[in-house]
Amino acid sequence: MDKKKIVQYFLERGFLISPDVLEKLSKFNDSYIFNKIIENSSDIFLTQFSENKVRVIKNLVKIPREIKTEQFIKFFQDKYKKMQKIFLRRTKFNFVSLNKLGKERKEVYIFGIVKNIKEKADKKIVEIEDMTTSVKVEFSLNVKNIDNLMLDEAIVVRGISAGDYLFGKEIIYPDIPLRSPTKGQERVCFISDLHLDETPPSDIKKFFDWFKTQKISYLLVAGDISDKKSFINYVKDLGSKVFLIPGEKDDSSYPALGIKLKEGLKNVISLSNPAMIEINGVKILMIHKFNLDMLKKRYLGQSKLILNEDYLVLDVVPDIVHCGHTHEPEVKNYKSATIVNSGSPLSDFKPVVINLADRSVEQIRL
Repeated sequence: MDKKKIVQYFLERGFLISPDVLEKLSKFNDSYIFNKIIENSSDIFLTQFSENKVRVIKNLVKIPREIKTEQFIKFFQDKYKKMQKIFLRRTKFNFVSLNKLGKERKEVYIFGIVKNIKEKADKKIVEIEDMTTSVKVEFSLNVKNIDNLMLDEAIVVRGISAGDYLFGKEIIYPDIPLRSPTKGQERVCFISDLHLDETPPSDIKKFFDWFKTQKISYLLVAGDISDKKSFINYVKDLGSKVFLIPGEKDDSSYPALGIKLKEGLKNVISLSNPAMIEINGVKILMIHKFNLDMLKKRYLGQSKLILNEDYLVLDVVPDIVHCGHTHEPEVKNYKSATIVNSGSPLSDFKPVVINLADRSVEQIRL
């Protein structure tokens, strides 16, 4: 089988394969053997068939060519079911289906998707939809999170029922849990927003000259390279594995497919924006444009695309969030997650190096 098809086959199922294993698998013409390998995957499998225990968890590889009415329905239902599952894991509320709200005034918890928001005098009227029907919820403007509420979000509302109307008292998001930081092994460098069509080559060369002197196994690039040809020339001879996602300068759609690179570039893995990988047990979310609400809401922003499933539901909790876009270097922690932004050579550039063994973080000033 064609090697490119084999690599894509395993990528779509969350696995990276090393060149030597790829050579062996190329002798097979039937994907049956690949399915059996994946079905029986284990830590031993990952060690043998994945390079240094690297796994792709989230990577968009296909966009439908045409959108049919049933896809809109399927897209909504997929988000609903995924988000409901997250809320059920994160909370212990007994949710009431919207079509089961009685006329008796009592406190209830409902789960649904925000369908409409209207501001009226000193209140907001929010229409919530579940799989049975929709209901209007009245909130005062001092309710926590009301200003952050957006269309198409999945939320839980604590409120007082009144038939087909609800007086909202609280808006609840699922958030990520507070955990001990997950540790692994190897050092990883995080950069973004190189803007190779604008940045002086001497500034870029300074970074790669420094990088080549370091014992760093992985280089992660969070978008806006802007010049694909120049980027390839910089990274093609690196001994480290490179993971790349697009930014809006590379592809304005969101989510966006990975940047197409030339064949034979063995050390570079091009993934979608957003994407998630796991390196030696540490899960890393790569996303070009990020804000903290995405972790709190467990949703990665507004989708510009209708897909076969809602790709932006954050159903796996990341240990590290790697982002860019702002051109401002920043490292901060939120609960169990480390959030890193290297800034940009166009403004202030501080590549970030994390040692996965102890989760120590270093901002590099070149």
